[in-house]
Formats: sequence, C-alpha cells, structure tokens
Amino acid sequence: MAIRIMLVDDHKTMLWGLERLIQAEAPAFELVASASAGTEAVALCEQHRPDIVLLDLDLKGSSSLDFLPALLANGATKVVILSANRDQATLTGAVRLGARGVVSKEAPTEDVLAAVRKVAGGELWLDQSLMQALLGQLMTPAAPPAPASPEAQRIASLTAREREVIGMIVQGNGALNKELAERAFISERTLRNHLTAIYQKLDVANRLELYVYATRNGLGASDANGGP
Repeated sequence: MAIRIMLVDDHKTMLWGLERLIQAEAPAFELVASASAGTEAVALCEQHRPDIVLLDLDLKGSSSLDFLPALLANGATKVVILSANRDQATLTGAVRLGARGVVSKEAPTEDVLAAVRKVAGGELWLDQSLMQALLGQLMTPAAPPAPASPEAQRIASLTAREREVIGMIVQGNGALNKELAERAFISERTLRNHLTAIYQKLDVANRLELYVYATRNGLGASDANGGP
C-alpha cells in the first residue's frame, strides 16, 4: 500500500522539487496534497488524512509549531519536519509537540525518502544531536517547588473544624464563646480546645489577635458555615 504524503512549504521551488521527488517514487509513495500556509495545510490534512506530512518548519509569517498539533489531530497522520533551522530548542519543541522525524533541508534526497519510510513504519528519524538534546530534557529533574512561606505553612496546618471556628469568630460580631459553641453544636470546652490549638498554630495570643490575623490573611470569610 502506498504511503500517502502531504507537503507543506511556502518556497515554490522547494515545494516543486519535493513534489517531483515524491511523484518519482510512485507507486510506493502517493502525493495527496500540497500547501503553502498553515490554515490551508490544516484544512487539507483534515480532508485527505495523509499518512505523512512533510512540514516546513520555517514558514513565513507564522510558526509551524502553532498548527503542528492540529495536523496530528486525526490520529492517523505523522509529521516529519523539514528545516534549515538548526536551533535545538525549536527542533526539540517540534518533537515534543508530536513530530516523529526531523530532516535538514540540506540533507540528500535519500535521507528525506528514508525518513518518510521510517516514520510511516512507526519509527523515529532524529539525528544524534537532537536525540541527545531530547534525552537531556527528559532526564533533567524538574526544579523542586519553592518552599511554602511560614505563613502559608501555618494556615495549611489548620483543620476544617478550626477554619470553621475562625470563620465564626470573624463573622460573629464579638459573640461570646458560649454563643459560638452553640452555633457549632459543640460544648464550650471543646470550642476552647479548638481555640487553643488555633492560637498555637497561628502564633496568636487571643481572639482579638486571631481576628486581626484572619482578616489580614483572608481566613474565615467562607468557612463559618461548615458542618461539625
């Protein structure tokens, strides 16, 4: 069965040469469409569902990386990049977006044809330097997240019930502990135990300091109606 190929290149001479190259390989290769711009390429790819898109990475006025994922959306098409650009970051970006092969525009025609065959057969076509760059990115550990501030750690240590108690104090208009305990359906002693734990966690000394701390840090506004 022929490998069905679509070409995307905005250089007329290059596109003409690629068309002649693919047509010369019939019946093993079949040229199904040619495009010179991204929107045209996406529409033709949806229409023809080629096996391979040979995609110029250096289209004028747009980045092929912007529409590369759309070319792959049908799940049947694979992309081989043609590029005069040797910037490793750009090329690895194309591969990470789903391109299965990268061929230099300066490569011999045999390499272009070999890349099409390999990628159509489910393999990758990447030169050694690009493979090393990709492996380096994959093996480089992600930077550890920035440590949480002491304030954030204190707030994160609060339990759901403690947040509810803070909410009642912020919205309680100076209500006594007995009233707050009744609203929470707990004993006054249990409420005092919650307050003691909250004071220790937030490093405050009393209800007034807790009120100031809570309002400054946005605590309590949505926690007063939680369940027991």
